[in-house]
Amino acid sequence: MFFYRPTAAQAWDDIQILQTAVGFGLLVRNMHRWAAHLMVLTVFLHMARVFYHGAYKPPREFNWVIGVMLLQLTLLLSFTGYLLPWDQLALWAVTVGTNMMGFTPVFGEQVRFVLLGGVEIGTDTLLRWYVLHVLMLPFVLVIFLAIHFWRVRKDGGISGPL
Repeated sequence: MFFYRPTAAQAWDDIQILQTAVGFGLLVRNMHRWAAHLMVLTVFLHMARVFYHGAYKPPREFNWVIGVMLLQLTLLLSFTGYLLPWDQLALWAVTVGTNMMGFTPVFGEQVRFVLLGGVEIGTDTLLRWYVLHVLMLPFVLVIFLAIHFWRVRKDGGISGPL
């Protein structure tokens, strides 16, 4: 965050400077990237284990719903971070993702407009996704994690195989 500015004119250059001129910048960036991939994999494997052991059944069904929300938040964190390098791959991924969002019934077009900051991808889009990635989604994730851990304790700990 000390070396990145979420503007269309600066983002790509900042990533290049981070990778080439900042001490250990490439290492830190790659650690962040691989940790994000491992987080998605770990959450998915955890959900698979919970499903396999039947730990979603009463009295733990509410915690299963919280877990599904945590999976969605993890995927949203991954997706919002994808735009931040501001390269062609990121722009096309966001184009496809927001176009899919635009076809959601009732509020899809409005949500797409809010996430893009207008009718097309631009500097406002980058700033909005940066704020989502750095502030809003981690804040919501921490709240849901606290609820999730509280429910695990309240429901009697980790359940084993049936």
